[in-house]
Amino acid sequence: MANYTPEIIHDFNPNSLPPEFLQAIGLMTAAASHTESVLVELIGGLLGADNIQSVSLSTNMSNHLKDEIIRTLAELDFPSVEELDQLDDLLNAIKSAFEKRNTIVHNSFLIHGTTKEVMSYRLKARGSLQVELKPISVSEVKEHASLMYTVGIDLMAFMVSRGIGTNVREKPLAPVMNRKKRERKKRQAF
Repeated sequence: MANYTPEIIHDFNPNSLPPEFLQAIGLMTAAASHTESVLVELIGGLLGADNIQSVSLSTNMSNHLKDEIIRTLAELDFPSVEELDQLDDLLNAIKSAFEKRNTIVHNSFLIHGTTKEVMSYRLKARGSLQVELKPISVSEVKEHASLMYTVGIDLMAFMVSRGIGTNVREKPLAPVMNRKKRERKKRQAF
């Protein structure tokens, strides 16, 4: 086998990314988490659930499922088509922001071997293999993070203006129990 040395060697090590880039990615993640918590609050508010029930119900839901559930519940109870349209516009903006978040959080990053430019690297395999390699800047990531936070705040303002939200749980939580089969058998033996 002949020795082969590629012309350009890219650095895929995330530890090599500039600190301000890592900070911007963290900001995007935190902003997305905040916006997701607003979606959870909206689901609970539409169901009349308390905050703990809302979190318990939606913790393992994908954002796509949260979006579909919110649209369905709102259609059942909203007083007008105009309000539904406003909610749809907000949810569409959130969906778009989460698509940008997914590009940032789920793609690999690399530092170009010669230009030292940070690039987003994405493989897609839907019907055919596609490779996308494009430059991305810290300001672009921060801009997407800011948009992510803003769409969450916009949804929260919509909810507040209509009195939609969960109530704070008043009933104390039951003690956490070990519900594994072995532990259940021990309890049943008594």
